[in-house]
Amino acid sequence: IYNMTTGSLRWEGAAPRSALRQLAFAGNYDRFTALDVQGVMHRWELVDHHPESSWSAFFGKIWYEGASAPAYAWQSSAGSDEFEAKYSLVPLFYGTVKGTFYALLFALPIALTAAIYVSQFLRPEFRQVVKPVMEIMASLPSVVLGFLAGLWLAPLVDSRIVPLLCAVAVLAPAAIAAGFIWSALPQPWRRQVAPGMEFLWLLPFVVLCGWLAWMSGPAIEAFFFTVKDSSSGLPIADIREWWRQSTGATYDSRNSLVVGFVMGFAVIPIVFTIAEDALSNVPNSLVSGSLALGASRWQTVWSVVIPTAISGIVSGVMIGFGRAIGETMIVVMATGNTAVMESNPFSGMRTLSANIAVELPEAAAGHTHYRALFLGACCLFLLTFVINTLAEILRQRLRERYKVV
Repeated sequence: IYNMTTGSLRWEGAAPRSALRQLAFAGNYDRFTALDVQGVMHRWELVDHHPESSWSAFFGKIWYEGASAPAYAWQSSAGSDEFEAKYSLVPLFYGTVKGTFYALLFALPIALTAAIYVSQFLRPEFRQVVKPVMEIMASLPSVVLGFLAGLWLAPLVDSRIVPLLCAVAVLAPAAIAAGFIWSALPQPWRRQVAPGMEFLWLLPFVVLCGWLAWMSGPAIEAFFFTVKDSSSGLPIADIREWWRQSTGATYDSRNSLVVGFVMGFAVIPIVFTIAEDALSNVPNSLVSGSLALGASRWQTVWSVVIPTAISGIVSGVMIGFGRAIGETMIVVMATGNTAVMESNPFSGMRTLSANIAVELPEAAAGHTHYRALFLGACCLFLLTFVINTLAEILRQRLRERYKVV
């Protein structure tokens, strides 16, 4: 007996040696009775509590009834009695990796560069304020961040997606340009500003560039993303409609960018705190020796401080990775929580942790759905265990490599 959905063999047995005269099946096909030519009745009963579960169902493509092609799908319930449960964990793995990628893409550059600047360039009196503030930010409940993301940030980003993307894209180049302009100024001018106070003069330039990019967003949207309205036929400047028509992909207001921004906001304090501690604990003798040999402050940071503190920096990054990969409430509240496998940055996702939080209270104990959720929890634990183990191996090798510095 095969399960045609999963393609797995559920039972195999031999028929009676005598020829069969009649064969009758029960209504749900779990029992059948046969009568042979000698008048002997044979009964079989199939006891299979989880016929829809198999390794191929959990991790492979299945061609479900009514589908046009085999696919990875997770759908544990529906409103119809004819519904066929789907328990593929692949979309949940994909959503977990996708959410973590966007969170770290936003968090790591900000957290690491901020840690370098605060520990090596900022004046001590400012450092004593910034460090506690970042540590307090790490204690913000994720449910509060998810609430703000779902009810405030997602509608805001939905109506101003182009200005926001323009501002974010301009901030980093503006900061680099500000530093380059500062380094090109005459030495007497720069000496008039106390060391560690340069940001007070450079920050207005960066903010001005971000504001100009934000204000130019509507003009950029009108120039590049004008399409015909599907209902009126008139040209409109709307990146959401342009995205749907040009790519054929979906656009959700609660999308991966919103989740990445908010999850990144939750990850930044953790990575910053650990990386800043590692950078601040580099012996002053190494820094002073490098400066005495003629290296600039930045050359000292790049060639001496960062290699010495690299093991601590890697630890901070991996702890931030674990924070992002296990995040639950932000994903539940800030996305559509749909188990889809799309690389589209404007679509939602469902992660392993969010799936467990949403569906476990409604799962019947001992049911296939219940066991599939526990399998997802075990996979999440195994994923984090493997990644943290690899990170620890990398950290130890980096420590051995730079211990002579």
